[in-house]
Amino acid sequence: MEALCYSPSPAASHRQEKRSQRRLALVVSELTNPYFAALAAGAEKEARRNGYTLQMYTVPLRSGNARPVIDRLIEQKLEGAVLVGGVVESGEKEVFDDLLRLEKIMPLVTIGPRIEGLTSINITSDLSVSVRKSLTHLYSLGHRRISFIGGSANVRSSSIRERAFYDEMERLGLPADRNQHSETGYLPQDGEICVAKLFSRLSAGETPTALIAINDLVALGAMRHLQRMGLRIPDDVAIIGCDNQFFTPYLNPPLTTVDLHPEEHGRNAVSELIALQSGGSIVPYSQISECSLIVRESCGAGLGFRRMG
Repeated sequence: MEALCYSPSPAASHRQEKRSQRRLALVVSELTNPYFAALAAGAEKEARRNGYTLQMYTVPLRSGNARPVIDRLIEQKLEGAVLVGGVVESGEKEVFDDLLRLEKIMPLVTIGPRIEGLTSINITSDLSVSVRKSLTHLYSLGHRRISFIGGSANVRSSSIRERAFYDEMERLGLPADRNQHSETGYLPQDGEICVAKLFSRLSAGETPTALIAINDLVALGAMRHLQRMGLRIPDDVAIIGCDNQFFTPYLNPPLTTVDLHPEEHGRNAVSELIALQSGGSIVPYSQISECSLIVRESCGAGLGFRRMG
């Protein structure tokens, strides 16, 4: 080495180090949403505990274009990928075709509604049950005019929950009026828009006495606009969110919500991928986890049963 003036190449050393690393990917819609942040935290802890590096990628919800990220994953030659949010919520054929390409390269775990035709392990909460729990709870408190706010029909999990809402309304003998649903999106400003639309197009005797929001962010915006209108929560309008995000106990009033346990999903997804590293073929199956209704003050449970009309 001295005679030939040889010294190790830092670039070659770096390439060898990359090859020796055990790397997994997590693809989410966005990390600014507390739901995905909690899921990523659970996934990252489990990966690190087992000596894996977790690489983060994003495919925005309703973007319909997962190809750049899919190509990047294939190029990286990772040990596996966890997919949640935009990349699994789209019904676009192009996205499905890209996922078929990816599953030939590495094992996949999807979190969300199962994608038929994809050879992967699937982890999901029972989204229909999450809506039914919220709706029956409000019904038990005396509410009969209940609206579902937020979401998008183009997102698979939203469609499941909206369908569950109307099915449960029908089962309870309540009018399943499509005017009682305002579909706008997933952010606090979408909650404000939902409330503004609902209360402007319905007469005083038709406005909802209770709201079920697609997530806690929409509930946050809805609460702000209700209070701006001079309506009291829960005395005039009750509200239930979804996701049990970190801020929900600190709202005024504290928000009743449904916990889908995202951190647990992230942890379980990485655990499944690591278990697959020993070889063998993937046997597709779904883990369907229970969701929990977290009762706080915004639903009016403390006020007891009331005849709300």
